[in-house]
Amino acid sequence: MFDSPVVSVHIPVALRGFAGGHEEITASGDTVGEVLEAVGHEYPAIRTHLASKDGDLPDGVAIYLGPRSIREMQGLATPIELAETLSIVAVGRL
Repeated sequence: MFDSPVVSVHIPVALRGFAGGHEEITASGDTVGEVLEAVGHEYPAIRTHLASKDGDLPDGVAIYLGPRSIREMQGLATPIELAETLSIVAVGRL
């Protein structure tokens, strides 16, 4: 049985208070959406800032997998590979 990849998730200053003050969190998942779900499970206060009611990214938040925006790829369904970095970027008022 294969385990999901573990990735480093960079948390922007605007959201660190919702993530226990952490600048970086490790989480696992096969897709970007699963990783964000794992982060929200570990830190419930950040959950509403990572997903809108329709399950998409909320306004004001961009997610990058390595140097590329997930909006340019498969969105939240973008597959995660080993040793990747996921960056949450606050681009608006949260």
